[in-house]
Amino acid sequence: MAPRKLKENKFYRKAKTKAANIIGDREKMNSLVNASKGKLQTIKFEDSKVHRIAAHLRVIVRMIKAYADGSYRDLPWKSILAMVSSVIYFLMPLDLMPDFIPLTGLLDDFTVIMLVTGAFHQDIEAFLLWEEEKS
Repeated sequence: MAPRKLKENKFYRKAKTKAANIIGDREKMNSLVNASKGKLQTIKFEDSKVHRIAAHLRVIVRMIKAYADGSYRDLPWKSILAMVSSVIYFLMPLDLMPDFIPLTGLLDDFTVIMLVTGAFHQDIEAFLLWEEEKS
């Protein structure tokens, strides 16, 4: 799924609309973070590539949490919108490939995560540096 195809994906567009509506709401952002952590705990990450994608998703979730609590706001609107959208897409049970389909059900979710982490790599690296300096 190329970035242009992502924009054409009606499920991603739906996730993006939801994201735009919750970004300013700390409580909804925290609920999103908690839901994504819960879903991540249910997935077995035996494949090293899947494990790496899950690690990217965990970073995105930490970024959303830091943005929501106000501790990290050095993100352009486009970046936080894409990150929140990707997590919402990940949580949607019915999307391009419904999650109940074994193995392939998460393929599109992980593709979206990979596209977002690739497109906003600099913002993610800056956040990781901020986290490192903070601790």
